[in-house]
Amino acid sequence: MSRLENAKLETSVETVSGYPVLRVVGEIDLYTAAEFKSAIARLIDSGTKHLIVDLSNVSYMDSGGFGVLLGAVRRIRPQGGTVTLVGCTGSISRILSITRLDTIFNLCSNVEEAVERVKSKESQ
Repeated sequence: MSRLENAKLETSVETVSGYPVLRVVGEIDLYTAAEFKSAIARLIDSGTKHLIVDLSNVSYMDSGGFGVLLGAVRRIRPQGGTVTLVGCTGSISRILSITRLDTIFNLCSNVEEAVERVKSKESQ
């Protein structure tokens, strides 16, 4: 079986307190980054201004995944939007810190915290 056949990424959108949350399960790499990008683009295209991405079930993310997230920031920040990452695992958090990308994204430990942060941002 080739690496592409083993590639596994699942995305779903759940509404929490009126805000869409993109839940991601699996690995985000060369083989699955396009699917990840499509899921994010669908949310942004539907009018989502504050993107919440739950990465708590992502076991691995390479530079392609981080590039997708940066592309999302470039699309929504000019309209006052934000990208909030939830539940980043140790390796993802470490890469965010080393590359200083942790200064670009809002980082939260759980979805409820992320929703409260977005609500606060919208009330400003």
